[in-house]
Amino acid sequence: MIEKNEFSRIFNLDLIKKIGTELVLEASALECEQLAKRFSIPQVIHINAKCILKKLSQKDVGDYCLKVSMNAKVIQQCVVTLNHINESINEDFSIIFLQKSKNKAKIKENEEEKKIIEFEFEDADLEMITQSEVDLGEYVAEYLSLSMSSYPRQSEVSQDELGFKILNEGEEKELIDKKNPFNVLASLKH
Repeated sequence: MIEKNEFSRIFNLDLIKKIGTELVLEASALECEQLAKRFSIPQVIHINAKCILKKLSQKDVGDYCLKVSMNAKVIQQCVVTLNHINESINEDFSIIFLQKSKNKAKIKENEEEKKIIEFEFEDADLEMITQSEVDLGEYVAEYLSLSMSSYPRQSEVSQDELGFKILNEGEEKELIDKKNPFNVLASLKH
């Protein structure tokens, strides 16, 4: 049994149609509030995800494929000023589900010849599952948390407001080169 989460949409993979199944997931106001609390951000305004589930052929790696196009809007706090910042997120991702019980025979056949599967960075994630039910809402929530800016910063923050100067990468390197404490030791060399 799958544990219920803040944005839970449990789907039985056995119900996928031959041509694929399309679902639209949308979070309610209460679910958005609970997700905001989970992510420690002021607010999740909305989440909308278009999901397409397909059964994969035997020659493919995995049993099922989930393709998601997610749109969300969240409010985060600026790491410098703590002001609220709106962030729009448009993310596409894919997950390949590999059912353990169905693939035991395949795994035993391939044990003798270990097969290495190489994935490109843009390829889908591979998820091992033990049952035919998956929580699509939880996958959307996880990818939302991964897609949000880790260090949100207001673009129009001025140095005067903060009381200190904001340095760019190049300026920081110049300061480090100028203030080397070991330069004093060079004069003590005999």
